[in-house]
This record gives sequence, structure tokens and C-alpha cells, in this order.
Amino acid sequence: MSQSPGPVVTRRRLGGELKRLREGLGLKLEDVARSLECSPSKISRLENGKGVPRWRDVRDMLEVYRVPEGDERARLLDWAQSGRAPMWWSKYADVMPPVMATYVELEWDAARIQAYEPFVVHGLLQTPDYARVVLRSALGPDAPERAIEKLVEVRMRRQDALKQEHGLSFSCVLDESILNRVVGSPDILRAQLEHLLATAEEEHVDVRVLPFSAGLVPGSRGAFAKLDYSEGIEHGLVYVERPPIAGEFLADPAEIADHEVWLGSLYAAALSEPESIPLLKRAVRRMAASDG
Repeated sequence: MSQSPGPVVTRRRLGGELKRLREGLGLKLEDVARSLECSPSKISRLENGKGVPRWRDVRDMLEVYRVPEGDERARLLDWAQSGRAPMWWSKYADVMPPVMATYVELEWDAARIQAYEPFVVHGLLQTPDYARVVLRSALGPDAPERAIEKLVEVRMRRQDALKQEHGLSFSCVLDESILNRVVGSPDILRAQLEHLLATAEEEHVDVRVLPFSAGLVPGSRGAFAKLDYSEGIEHGLVYVERPPIAGEFLADPAEIADHEVWLGSLYAAALSEPESIPLLKRAVRRMAASDG
């Protein structure tokens, strides 16, 4: 059973339907705003899934659009309610930058994620100890320990998306340097690599290594991910990582197309998962020897 959509995709789905209804009647944003005594920008934000819908506002819009009582009206009002529902990440709002919080929501709702990481293991694949070192490095020595621990909790909770029943298909290309970069200690890296080996056995998870021998591949200079959805976000999104722990979303079709080309190049140059496994195992043995 796949995971029910979270508020981000639900809001986008609702917004798309509201826009379809408005345009079907030949109404402009200004026409609807005048009827509801609000600003056109408020209607636009709801249609783009950027505004948090209020049940009463959606009800009033459906009146303007002459949507009668029935299944369609009930469904849209239900989406308005679901679009406001708090999710598990809400309790971490005090430590997550807004862009990171949005990414967690979008990641949770995705049907497929294809990612590339040049420096560290992807967050969905990290162990707690590895994540703790990565976050402490990103936030600096003055970051409160409580904040780091809560962010580690977020990272571990995100990994529930990799459970079979959630419905996410996840693939990631890791640069070979990640297998050699000691994060924290050889023991922490060894445990991390062992976790990668175990996770790669899951049918819906694909972990690949971009070997040094591949050279400089287009798109290989920075971390990014393509997120696709079964509904609600037609062309998907690209998330480009920016230090320290936030990033930037790309929704422009041309930019998405560029990153899809780069993903194709990276996956073509990377070793297949069966070819990557021996490389991971050798790295585990090397770290075990270093720790000993």
C-alpha cells in the first residue's frame, strides 16, 4: 500500500482543480477575488499550491464556480482539510530552515527520487552517527547539540519513506570518493558502508557508484535530486543542494530537462548496482583494517 499524499501534493492537487474550474467558466483571478473580497494574489497562491487552504475559502470558491453538492465538491473540500493537516515534521520546525522543511514534505510525497551525491552519502541512506558528523560539520562548532540531535532525528524519520509499504522508488549515484572519505572515524564510515550494502538489497532501492575512472561527467560537480510524483506535480521537481543544509527548488521545464540529461549521463557512467557492491565491500574491509 502506498503512502497517502501529504499536504504539499494535496495542496497542489487542489490548486490545479480550482484553476481548472475557474478557467472552465472563463473567469479571471480578479473576477474571483472580487466575489470573495480578497486579493487576486491569494487566489493565485491557492491555485499554485503555495497557500495553505482554508476550508471556508475553498467552500466559497466552489460556490462561485457553481460546483453542486456531490462527490466532486466533497472531494475538494476534503483536500482543503487535508492540505492543512500537520505531519510528523511539524514538531521540528524550530530547527529546520523553511526550504529544508519544504524539501522534507516533497520528499515524503514523491513516488520516485533519482539523486546524485558527490561528497557525502545521501540523507535517506545515512546512519545516525554518520548523519551527526555531517550535520555538525555543516552547522559549525557553535551549533547547539540539541539542534543537531533533532536534525538527526529528522534524517532518521525521513528514512521511513524507504519502507516498502511507503511506495517510494529510490536510486542514488554516489561518487567513489565518498567510499574513501573518513567521516568522523573509520569505524563510523565502515558502519555507514555496511548500511549501504544492506539497504541496496531492497528491491525498490538502487545504489550505484560513479568510479574515479569515469572522469568528469556532466552534472557531477554538485549534489541534486529529481523528484517525481504519481499526481499533483506534473513534471516533477529538481532539488539542488546549497550549503549548509538548505537548497533550491527548480520547477522550470527547461532546467528540469537539463538535470534529466545530467542524470542520464551520471547513471550511464556509474557502475551498475551489482558492479558497485564489490567496491563497497572492499571499502568496508579497508575501513575495518584502518580501525584495527
